[in-house]
Amino acid sequence: MLRRPKPTDSEADLLREQELFLNSGASSKVNVVRRPDKRRGEAFSILSRRVLFAADLPDQLPTLTPAPPKKSRFKANSVRFEEEDPEERLDRQDTHISAVLSRIIERDTSSTPVSLPPFTGTAFPKVLRLSEADGQVQTWHWPSAASGPWLVSGQGLGGPDSPAETMRIHRENEAKLQAMSESEIREEQKKLLSQLDPRLVEFVRSRKAQSVPPSTTPSKYPEDKRDQEECLPKNVDNESDSSSAAGLHQKPLEVEMEGELPVKPQKEWVHMDKLEPEKLEWTRDLPAPRRKGTKKAMQARFDFAGTLIPPTEDLPTHLGLHHHGEEPELAGYSLQELFLLSRSQVIQQRSLALSTIASVLAKARAGEYTSVLRGNMTSTLLDAGLLFLLRFALDDSVEGVMSAAVHALRALLVSPEDEECMDSTFSWFRGLASFPLLPSSQEEEDEDNEGLEENMKETVKEKEERKTDYDVARLDVVKGLLKMKLLPRLRYILEVVRPAPRVVQDILEVLTRIARHSSSSATQVLDCPRLMETVMSEFLPTSWTMQSLPLPQSVYGLPLASAMKLLRVIATSGRHACARLLNSLGARERLSRLLSVEPSELLLEPAEALRITTEAYRLWAVAAGYGQACNLYMSFSIVCTVQSGRLGPEITASLPGLASAGWRDRPNLAALHSPFPLLIGLGLLMDTLTGIHKGLSSKVGLLEQLKSFLEVPHEPKVAKHTSLYHQVALVLLPWLLPSSEYLAHELLSTIVFSKEFISEGHSGGPEAIELSELKLYEDTHHHTAPSFQTVGALLREACVQLPSIRGCFLTHLAHLEASVLVSRDAYLGRNPWINSQLLPELTGPTLPSDWPFLPLVSLYERMGVSNGGGLQVEELPQGALQAVTHCLQWLLLLEVWREDALKVVLPVAKLARLSCVFLCSSDLFLERPVQKLSWGLLRLLTRPSRLDSLDLDVPPPGLASFQDLYSALLAQYEAVSFGDRLFGCWVLLPLQRRYSSTLRLAVFGEHVGMLRSLGVTLEQLPVPLERFTSPPEDSLPLLRLYFRSLVTGTLKRCWCPVLYVVALSHLNTFIFSQDAAAQVMQPVHYR
Repeated sequence: MLRRPKPTDSEADLLREQELFLNSGASSKVNVVRRPDKRRGEAFSILSRRVLFAADLPDQLPTLTPAPPKKSRFKANSVRFEEEDPEERLDRQDTHISAVLSRIIERDTSSTPVSLPPFTGTAFPKVLRLSEADGQVQTWHWPSAASGPWLVSGQGLGGPDSPAETMRIHRENEAKLQAMSESEIREEQKKLLSQLDPRLVEFVRSRKAQSVPPSTTPSKYPEDKRDQEECLPKNVDNESDSSSAAGLHQKPLEVEMEGELPVKPQKEWVHMDKLEPEKLEWTRDLPAPRRKGTKKAMQARFDFAGTLIPPTEDLPTHLGLHHHGEEPELAGYSLQELFLLSRSQVIQQRSLALSTIASVLAKARAGEYTSVLRGNMTSTLLDAGLLFLLRFALDDSVEGVMSAAVHALRALLVSPEDEECMDSTFSWFRGLASFPLLPSSQEEEDEDNEGLEENMKETVKEKEERKTDYDVARLDVVKGLLKMKLLPRLRYILEVVRPAPRVVQDILEVLTRIARHSSSSATQVLDCPRLMETVMSEFLPTSWTMQSLPLPQSVYGLPLASAMKLLRVIATSGRHACARLLNSLGARERLSRLLSVEPSELLLEPAEALRITTEAYRLWAVAAGYGQACNLYMSFSIVCTVQSGRLGPEITASLPGLASAGWRDRPNLAALHSPFPLLIGLGLLMDTLTGIHKGLSSKVGLLEQLKSFLEVPHEPKVAKHTSLYHQVALVLLPWLLPSSEYLAHELLSTIVFSKEFISEGHSGGPEAIELSELKLYEDTHHHTAPSFQTVGALLREACVQLPSIRGCFLTHLAHLEASVLVSRDAYLGRNPWINSQLLPELTGPTLPSDWPFLPLVSLYERMGVSNGGGLQVEELPQGALQAVTHCLQWLLLLEVWREDALKVVLPVAKLARLSCVFLCSSDLFLERPVQKLSWGLLRLLTRPSRLDSLDLDVPPPGLASFQDLYSALLAQYEAVSFGDRLFGCWVLLPLQRRYSSTLRLAVFGEHVGMLRSLGVTLEQLPVPLERFTSPPEDSLPLLRLYFRSLVTGTLKRCWCPVLYVVALSHLNTFIFSQDAAAQVMQPVHYR
């Protein structure tokens, strides 16, 4: 008899046992199964066990030849990017046991009951067998032996006699159950339940309750025994097996379901012999839609056109808007459901979901959801991964899905109102130039380069390459798409797929939006292999045939206006790009072909012919702006017929726009029938003619009529409006954007600081101010401030110093010299020196709104104030006193005669900027010119109308809060004030009762020592005392400080008269007020 191998057997023993086995001729108990190769068409076969003897081995090793490579049928279905790291892919697809074990989480067993085995006299506790836990109540009927076992299947028993062994075990279990009493069964059942997980037992009971319908007959067992019966095997009387019992339980439910179904199942229907209640629930009628609680936000649902469906609207089911979701009674699809359907295996579902997302995006960009939905719809979709969803959908092999993805991408990127608005302003002066649509720059923490030398730090390009697609797309949508290889995919669609006309138009508009992003993006569009060649050959041909249908089935081989617009936008990005289009790609020939004939002779639909002719002229204008294609007019006769546009309010940080929403709905200069573009073009033409030769001005009668308006100061009828021109120039300055530095320089040099445009300076203006001050003195009978000179005298001196003031401001704007030169070339039409029609990045206006304070703020930034309040540079630079004097003179002039020009600056910002006089140096405010001008400005800022508008709770621009600035002022006053009355009035101004008590707490708490030198008298105070004493103080900590300073002698009338009177007034009001007495009943502890 053969024996099984043992671990102690040697190799010789194994070989000997093998020979005995082979000689005996017995059949093998193990079969070797080789899986068939389906690719070779092999059938499934069973190979006999092969035995290898040492004598069969060859003497020499066979030569190793490489096996033919195997073709994987799964490799073609997987998509991999070239930059994908193989190591990351292996880690993601690793199915090793370590990958499974690493995700094992230990279960919390602190609340699980533990039952210890009972103590017995044996060495080991008795093993609990499942057959011993199954009991039988004497009144219950157990299945007979003929019906077979319920729990023991015999699957683990081997051998030919396993069924007989299974029946033997079943009879043994049945005999043990028959011998047990009911109490013993209950005890064993409780013991078994205590060892099981309570949640598992509850789950089984709940499933049991769902599968078995409640019986209408009362139970014969008590209620406390019902839970125990569920864990025991059940049987029904007069039934032979369990299947018949299950049939009895299921029969009434099927009959009930058949009565409720809208369609009654027929016997001949396939697979309807057994009803499934859970699946057939969907065939019932939907309940009426109900509105949830109004306080809780509801999930937005949309129809296929992107329209928001109200939750109370009951729509018919034939519209296809009801589905098997979490809320089947509500029509429409949520964003989560649309995202899920866009990755469906059903082609129609993918296409429909992407089309619906495109409609939602289009309506969101138009602002239709702003008043009904919370948050920004576009930002929500981008945060949910919309960009990656669309990029993956573009790779779909089904053309319908790919077309829907292109349409959704166009709805995300392109704003039709933006394009329309920029097209309508193209004919304006400098209208062909446009700002790049770049997101606002966000500073990122550079932790990797901290502590490294400059030559070891990463460059900007290296940082961009190291970023993931998600990180790039989160900050810049267009740059993220370029990183995800969007351009090669669009080229493939245009060149190989050759889609429908709508998809072609969408792709061209997407390429135009990418080119508007920046000059680098436009260069990538131009450099993409075969992309622009396909556009030129397919959509801007030099010859084509007339189409018989107004809407052709294909636009391939026909010139398109959107393709010409793409060329124009790319040409705007730079001189080099424009030259490549004209010379290398054949744009010059296309211009000659399209502009040499009338639009009606282009063999195109009339509207399309007019649009493409317009775009051709615009491209020619851009090229001529660089001095290129200027001789193109020699090849044809010019017939110029130009006809020319709003961004939805939803703008995301990573996808900026022009914010031109609703521009067509209100009167504006960019309207379709506005004469503004024609007037600008005519003016430029006349300016060019007069620039060629002065004698040409007499040949044009219109120029003679405009001459009087151009020479404003020399014509008496026009000179009276010089103040108006000056005010317009002051208002225009803060509105000038980057690339308009030349205009700002010209305004500052010729108009803003010109005596001829400030007529008040030489027509009795200073004298009128002096008379008003005299009248004010007679009305008040006291001096409001110890001014050394009246404001009128200060204004007279400022008018004399206007040339020096102009030189001061131009010196502080010298850093804009390079930008001024570039802007001058563009505005003067010096085409050979223009490198790009794409304007600099829009980071703000050329000059800030508070530019009149520029010399003062620049000096403060140069000196620098440390955290302790001290100055980093003690000595003032050369010319600083003169610069501050000129700045204060200009501010005084504007406050008196051009008050409207400074309305854009908040009163708190004015106070903060003027505070730099005291923070720049330890003695600058003591200089006599600065003292006189500062007193004059303080008197203007403390007029009743100005005091009412001064709100110190609003943070000044550039500062976190006014309290931080005031703390620096208090520290500077304690250090260097020497009891100066001007500085004292400046410190007292924020201590008015209407402002925050935190400012007063800072004086009486942290800087109480300054009360000894704050000697401003009541007569010198420029603010009425009632603003400090009314209404009564309600801050108990501040009242305690008032009381402590008076009792300890820190605050005396001879040292600080103003605050002495203020503290005494508030304390008297508090002590003799009944309301205050009620508050004292609650003790307040001061630390």
